Amino acid sequence: MYIKIILQLIGGLGLFLYGMEHMSTSMQKIAGPKLKKILASLTNNRILGILVGIVITALVQSSSVSTVMTVGFVNASLLTLKQALGVILGANIGTTITGWLLVLDIGKYGLPIVGAAAILYMFMKKEKARTNLSAIIGVGLIFFGLQLMSQALSPLKDMPEFIEMFKMFKVDSYFGLLKVTAVGAIITALIQSSAATIGITIALASQGLIDYQAAVALVLGENVGTTVTAFLASLGAKPNAKRAAFAHTLINLIGVLWVTSIFRFYLKFLNNFVDPVHHMGAAIAAAHTIFNISNVIILTPFVGLLDKLLLYIVKDTGEDEQRVTKLASLKMTLPNVIIDQTKIEVSSMVTMIDDVFLKLEESLKEKEKIAKYNEDIVAAEDKLDLYEKEIYDSNFSLLSKSLSKSLIEDTRMNLLACDEYETIGDYQNRIANRLYMLYENSID
Repeated sequence: MYIKIILQLIGGLGLFLYGMEHMSTSMQKIAGPKLKKILASLTNNRILGILVGIVITALVQSSSVSTVMTVGFVNASLLTLKQALGVILGANIGTTITGWLLVLDIGKYGLPIVGAAAILYMFMKKEKARTNLSAIIGVGLIFFGLQLMSQALSPLKDMPEFIEMFKMFKVDSYFGLLKVTAVGAIITALIQSSAATIGITIALASQGLIDYQAAVALVLGENVGTTVTAFLASLGAKPNAKRAAFAHTLINLIGVLWVTSIFRFYLKFLNNFVDPVHHMGAAIAAAHTIFNISNVIILTPFVGLLDKLLLYIVKDTGEDEQRVTKLASLKMTLPNVIIDQTKIEVSSMVTMIDDVFLKLEESLKEKEKIAKYNEDIVAAEDKLDLYEKEIYDSNFSLLSKSLSKSLIEDTRMNLLACDEYETIGDYQNRIANRLYMLYENSID
């Protein structure tokens, strides 16, 4: 009996997580080009930043993805820390949409959705249609996985030993509240999916294994646990990117602290929106949404102060590795952002090559000029070598990812172009060396 429950629970969780990954990846492919344009429109208007965060997270259905992407843009100096704070606040609201999707009682339609979408996927030739269907398959797997988890947990409510075990989730004191909140944070940090832990929370509460108070406490913890992903992504990044990642943790931690300090009043406030007795799943989703909206409303006026606090907490190291491209800083962003930036870097290689050709042309007309230009030409060739290395380091791994055909083709063309331009740089250097030798030997 226990083995069957465990296997079904693991299977349901696995399908749920795979569905989330499938849906999120497909949504990134669909929305990827739009995301860069949306972020590029950002100003220091914090309200606009929050709206952008909501939209991006709603599109990719993952606050971790949108926050990690934001950290990547900060690391590449494409966003300021203050702009990123608005996006992160908005991402916290955008991610609550997932909770409402999980409340929909359509678990029994999960498999038919997967089946119908998979059959259509096999016959579709257009890439856009296949990507859309892939996202739908992910949605079906999410609902089917959630149904399996709920069915697996159902027998536990009649087992005395499990009833006793779930008593640890009682929020009968402030210490108990913190303990349950910590459990939510730890579980979310381990599986790195707040959607999965919220799904588990809804399943546990719906089966009567935990009460509403415990469910709300778990949701609070899940908001802290989900920030681990961005923190891990910022390791090795620039100080400003680390500040953005730490901001995600700090924002949610502040929210948890003020809510836990007035928890009884907070629960009464929540009861005004959804009755947990008759609509447990919706009540948990509402608790998640109201927590994040309230936290954003409270913290938005203090974005400037938060910016200064983060500058104080995370100090500049003074060490900034010199690179010729911005590509290493963009490793945490979406593939299409890296590919677009690579095109810009390849264009920079062309500009350098054109400049060297002009210098060589002048040197052929006036041979004494090669003495003036020789060091510059050698330095340009060395720089082209660095361009090639950095472009290969950031782009080659993209070929093994699940990208659209157009993005794969763009990546290949970028790699081919940078290789050819680096070779041209080598030839230019050889010509410059010969011209310099002729000049040194004063041969007409």
